[in-house]
Amino acid sequence: MLPADGSAELIALLVVGGLGLATRWAFRPSRPRSARGPVHASDARELGLLSVIATVPRTEAQAVRAKLGEVGIRSSVSRRSDGNADLLVFHADIDRARRALEP
Repeated sequence: MLPADGSAELIALLVVGGLGLATRWAFRPSRPRSARGPVHASDARELGLLSVIATVPRTEAQAVRAKLGEVGIRSSVSRRSDGNADLLVFHADIDRARRALEP
């Protein structure tokens, strides 16, 4: 039987509050957020398996990406703060992608 003085409710609230603090500590970002904003893909030192093949206006990025998709090239778009977008493809597809984008 639980005591009628409200101590069970107080303990439950303390446990829930403690769990909330523990999860906030456990899931905080490992690095502080940068005040500079996002890094442009074309300025990044290391992009892993991807390379920037073109920088286009954001309004054209999806159309260019669709054009690459039509010839079987997987691509990605990285937004820039200046209103443009960087198009990224895998290293193995760079030459084919550049040929596909030639006018």
